Amino acid sequence: MDPRHPELAVTRLKELVAQYDRIESDMKKATVASRLAQLEREGGLVVQEICLVAPRVHEAMMQTSRQRRHDIAKGLVEKPVKNIYEDFREYAATAVREEYVAPNQAETVIVEPKPRKKKTAKKADKK
Repeated sequence: MDPRHPELAVTRLKELVAQYDRIESDMKKATVASRLAQLEREGGLVVQEICLVAPRVHEAMMQTSRQRRHDIAKGLVEKPVKNIYEDFREYAATAVREEYVAPNQAETVIVEPKPRKKKTAKKADKK
């Protein structure tokens, strides 16, 4: 793993984990001690390389984050502002009504919210 290219760390880590899974499954099927010893040596090398690649994964994540921040700052990213308002309207439409079942009634009563009073600006007292 070349430390100058942290962007390759994620794919390399995936390959190493796949190798590890294969080695572990082969160990479970091994019938001869010599084959088991060979798989142990191979697995040890894979685990060592995973330990070497792991710090590069964080660097790759930070590099991706920096690139994304750069794109956002330059305005190269489409901003989904309209979806926020649509989601809020859907939430407000469902959150307004509450259902209440009285203990002595068998049917559901829909409780409508009370209309709110408008706030008015108070006039300052002149002396």
